[in-house]
Amino acid sequence: MLLFHCRAGFEADCAEEIAEAALSAGAEGRCEHQPNEAYVIWRSPNSAGARQRWVPPLENLVFARQRIDRLRPVDALQAPDRVTPLVASAQALGLRFSTVWIEAPDSEKGRRLLAAVRGLADPLHTALSAAGLIASGRRSARLHVCFVEPQCAYLGITHLEDSVPWPMGIPRLRSIAGAPSRSGMKLVEALATFIGEDALITRMRAGRMAVDLGAAPGGWSQVLASRGMRVIAVDNGSIAREVLATQLVEHRREDAFRFRPERPVDWMVCDVVAAPARIAALAGQWMARGWCRETIFNLKLPNKARLREVSRCEEVIERALAKTAGAHQLRLKHLYHDREEVTGHLRRL
Repeated sequence: MLLFHCRAGFEADCAEEIAEAALSAGAEGRCEHQPNEAYVIWRSPNSAGARQRWVPPLENLVFARQRIDRLRPVDALQAPDRVTPLVASAQALGLRFSTVWIEAPDSEKGRRLLAAVRGLADPLHTALSAAGLIASGRRSARLHVCFVEPQCAYLGITHLEDSVPWPMGIPRLRSIAGAPSRSGMKLVEALATFIGEDALITRMRAGRMAVDLGAAPGGWSQVLASRGMRVIAVDNGSIAREVLATQLVEHRREDAFRFRPERPVDWMVCDVVAAPARIAALAGQWMARGWCRETIFNLKLPNKARLREVSRCEEVIERALAKTAGAHQLRLKHLYHDREEVTGHLRRL
C-alpha cells in the first residue's frame, strides 16, 4: 500500500492522476479516498508477494505532496502505551531509520489529531533508538506514522532521494518582512520545491535579470529582489512602495501578454489571473523565443476536470517548444501555498 498526502478537496484529482499513472505502467490496484480528508490510499493486490512493487516517482505527480511507501495500518493505539505497538510494527519492516515523523492529513480533522498525538514523537524516537532502529546517515529511510483516527495510524517509509523534506509535504518557510501580499510565498515554495537552495545560489543571484508578469502588488518581485536580482515588474496596477524601495525593481505599466523584453533575461515569473491554457502558451512562447532561461508560472484551474486541464496545458507548452533546439524540463506541482491552481517550472537544459 501507498499513502499520498494532498490538499483537502483535491483527493479525487490526486486519485485520478495515480490511477492514470498505474494504468500507463500496467500496475494493478485501486485508490481509496474520502472528500476533504487530504490523503489517498493506493492498494495493490497481493503486493506482499509481488517481486516488484509499483511506486510512482513523486516528482512526476502534480497533486501529491508526499508519498509514503510500504504502508501498514496499526490499530488499537490507546493510551497510556501507543509506543509499543508502533515499535513492533516498525521492526516488522526490517529497516533502520534516520528519523521518525508523527503526521496527520492536512484537514480540519487531521490538524486536531496532530495536536493530540504530537507528544508521541520524542518517546517513540527514544524507543526506536533503544530497539536499534535509528541509524545515522542519509541512506537510511525515514519512518512516518500518520494518524487518521485517534486509535489508528498508518506506518510507512520515505527515502530522502524521492520525497520532500517536510512532514505531510508542508514546507516550513519564512515570509519576507513587509511583504505586500501572501502570494510571494508561492514563489518561495516553488523555488524550494523545484530547485533548492544550493542550485539557487548560482541561478538566482545578484547580477541576474528577471521579468515579473502581472506583478502587482509586487510580492513575487520582492522575492526576486531579496536575492539581489534586478526585476522588471510588468503590470498596469500599482507596485507597493516597499518593493520599489529596494531599488532593484523597475515598474513598467504594460500588459503582461504584450510585453517584450529588450534583451533576453535569466528568469520570467508569472502569476497572472487568466485562462490556464493562455498562461501555458505565454510560458512556452517566452522559452521558445529565447526571452528567458527559466520560468515559474501559475495555472489557475477550473473547479472540475482539473487533471485534464493540467494535461492540456502540458500539451500547449510542448507544442510551443516542439520546433526549438535543445532540451527543456517541465514540472508542475500543486504546492501547499497554491489553492485552485498549480505552479509550473520550465527551464532550458
